[in-house]
Amino acid sequence: MRFPGSLALLLALACGPAFAQVQLDLKYPAGSTSKVETTAKTHQILTLAGMDIETKSNTFTTTIRKVGQPDENGLVSIEEKIDVLQTEVDLPGGNKLQFDSANPDTKADNPLLEPIMERLRVSFKTPVTVVVDSMNKIKEVKFPPGLADSVDASNKSLFDADKRKKAAEQGRGFLPTGAVKPGDSWEQSVDADIGSGQTLAFLLKYTYEGTVEQDGQQFDKITGKALTVNYSVDPANPAFQSPKSDLKITESNETILFDRQLGAVQQRTKKMRIEGTLTLVINGMELPGKLDLNTEENTKRQK
Repeated sequence: MRFPGSLALLLALACGPAFAQVQLDLKYPAGSTSKVETTAKTHQILTLAGMDIETKSNTFTTTIRKVGQPDENGLVSIEEKIDVLQTEVDLPGGNKLQFDSANPDTKADNPLLEPIMERLRVSFKTPVTVVVDSMNKIKEVKFPPGLADSVDASNKSLFDADKRKKAAEQGRGFLPTGAVKPGDSWEQSVDADIGSGQTLAFLLKYTYEGTVEQDGQQFDKITGKALTVNYSVDPANPAFQSPKSDLKITESNETILFDRQLGAVQQRTKKMRIEGTLTLVINGMELPGKLDLNTEENTKRQK
């Protein structure tokens, strides 16, 4: 039986994508070592009671990842350790904070900023171990023994194993759970711990764009954007509360180049702007406010 040309074309288009599906999975080759460099910038203006409180930060990080050998149960330990951490923060009142891992024990010029310096020191010095099973599912996140008891209260949330496991699991959500073809999309919910009991909860959307060539190599391209954001403060936070907020994503774009053969991200760039209103209660005083937060982040895997 002969089909009209137009009908044959429609059938070909309908059947074709099934052959173009790809599976994108993270891989952890036993005994391998990799290095990732990240630059991040933030610019925030928080307006409270008509007064602008402006902060800026620039951070450069190099992280080394070492994959161990499977144990008798097939579990693999992946150690992640910051090798270089350099950050500079401009704070209200002309205050400036600078941390350089080349001299990690340098004290802050302003003693009031020392808790932030200590947070950076501990983050730099402490390895994090993620344990995965034979299916690459995260089983647990571990820190050096006794660490949680040695850090002050303001830094304990950094070393909450359950929170870090959740963050590690959410950090994989940029990949689809099954095979995809160009144009396929999926969504993910992510909770970002921003310190002092504060959380930004995002709804993200990712789309598989197909393959692209860069530097003579083929990569799978994924684009993403944040759809919504919600701000909350731990009710147990003694410093302040935020009974209400109305924040919106006014700009968001993300591009990921994924190396399918290595099972690793080669490059990731993202930019986001959050604007809106919120109310803070500090020492029993209710202060209406506005937030304008801009963030940029660029990550690249080094060969």
